[in-house]
Amino acid sequence: MAKFFVGTDEEWDKLIVDPVQSGVVLQSSMWARVQHARGNSCVRILDENGAPSLWVSLQIMPLVSVWFCPKGPLVLPPQSDWSEIVELLQSIKHATVLRIEPPHGFTLEQGNLRFAARRDVSSSHTLMTQILQDTENLFKTFHEKTRYNIRVAEKHGIVVKKLSAEEVIKFEDRILSLYTMTGSRHEITATPREDLHALFSVCDVWAAFSGENIVATSMQAGFGKILTYLHGASDYERRSMMAPYALHWAILQDAAVRGFELYDWWGIAPSGSENHRLAGVTRFKMGFGGAIVDSPGTFDASIDPVRFALYTALRRLRNRRP
Repeated sequence: MAKFFVGTDEEWDKLIVDPVQSGVVLQSSMWARVQHARGNSCVRILDENGAPSLWVSLQIMPLVSVWFCPKGPLVLPPQSDWSEIVELLQSIKHATVLRIEPPHGFTLEQGNLRFAARRDVSSSHTLMTQILQDTENLFKTFHEKTRYNIRVAEKHGIVVKKLSAEEVIKFEDRILSLYTMTGSRHEITATPREDLHALFSVCDVWAAFSGENIVATSMQAGFGKILTYLHGASDYERRSMMAPYALHWAILQDAAVRGFELYDWWGIAPSGSENHRLAGVTRFKMGFGGAIVDSPGTFDASIDPVRFALYTALRRLRNRRP
């Protein structure tokens, strides 16, 4: 029988069974703290076999909310547990949609639920770079052009550093403006300011400087053996300085010192999609080497038929707009 988890954050994190799965950080206690800082309710559940799943309540439109399991469940619950999981979640806060990002082996029929694929929330395509402890050999694994661009950044005097909490506050406006500009450039909705603030409190915030100016920045979150690249931004007007190359090279060297084994680049274009909006970003990431990792994607199921019908109709109407 599924039940609520009762215990400490440390005990929860020890239950996460696959510490080398892409996105596993989104099932951690750290991510629960991020969601609480964003004002979202979180629930932690164990299925009858003791496998954990973290669920986040999101209000996506008036009268419609979602119970979302980001990059999870890491292990699919027994078929008989799904109705119990829904009952537990609905006892905390009533929702219309159950949303999951399951592992391989998932089928659309789960217990009494019928799931349907939807647009990805978390990317279902990523790149995982093995972090060699010998950084000299790690550098040799990069594509020749990536190594060249790292040297170009050095010649331009790019200086990379991990920011302290005080420095994040000092440079906050510049960092946020870079995220806004970069999101617009790649046709990505900019992460809201309050959400970035929540991430600042738990992530490593890095910056590449040209003199006193930040020309590239990124946020990383570590969990288990994986360091995950959650957000990044750069100054397009200063792109010739190749600052993002120096930035991630410094991050990878630091990750090696800290004992991480994998760097999750968190989102690339699907294979063969040369005209994808992330094609340029993907070429940049692929230059650092690694293995492409795919997952099934994001799926929704109705847990309130009346409101789900309204939600579906509104989505269809929105998608038909020119």
